[in-house]
Order: sequence, then C-alpha cells, then structure tokens
Amino acid sequence: MKTNIPSDCGNSPKNKLIADLTIAFVGYELNKVEPFLDEDIQWTLVGDITIDGKKEFLESLSQMISNPASELEIFQIVTHGKSAAVNGKMKMKDGSQYGFADFYIFSSASFKKVKSITSYVQAI
Repeated sequence: MKTNIPSDCGNSPKNKLIADLTIAFVGYELNKVEPFLDEDIQWTLVGDITIDGKKEFLESLSQMISNPASELEIFQIVTHGKSAAVNGKMKMKDGSQYGFADFYIFSSASFKKVKSITSYVQAI
C-alpha cells in the first residue's frame, strides 16, 4: 500500500502508534491490530453500526478484507492523555475513495489498549 504520512508523526511515539494502527486497520492486518484491542472495545461507525467486543471487532474487520486500501494519506494525528484522533483519505483496491476521521480512547494514557474508536467515513 502506498502511504503518505506527515513527517512529524515520527516525533511522538503516540503519533507513530496511531499512524501504524491506521495503516494496519486500512490494510486489514488483523495480527497487528489485535494486540492493541481491549477485550471490551467499542467501535462506532457513525451513522451505521456499533460493534461491541474484541471478537466482533475482528470479525467485522475481516469481512472488509476483500477491498483493502491501495493508498492512504494521513493529514493529521493529534494525541492527548488517553485520547487520539487521526484524519485522512484512502483509496481502495476497487478505486473507491473515502475521507475519514477516527477518534480513539485508550484504557490508559500509556496507549497500551484501545477502549473505543469512533469513525466518521464519507465517500469522496
């Protein structure tokens, strides 16, 4: 996958983690995502569905695997305390494109486990 990530993301370990997680999510790399998920994770796809629990999260992500991102551009990553946000755009294997903003809440400020993600996704 072709990626374009702001150079300042490497300046902060938390920003780098969010960039790496975003790449893993849009590439459907479940083995890289799974260790960071809290057992009780909640993923809200605004205007669509809410997914509860690690097992359901991984099952939902695996159902999307047939159309991975071929290009990912991250515009911004912001982290503070137990929270993080990332926005950007992605082009999928089938040619469709989406703008996105993901808001993360971790179980602690150490960013070990993702407690919740709220995703806003729009076709562009």
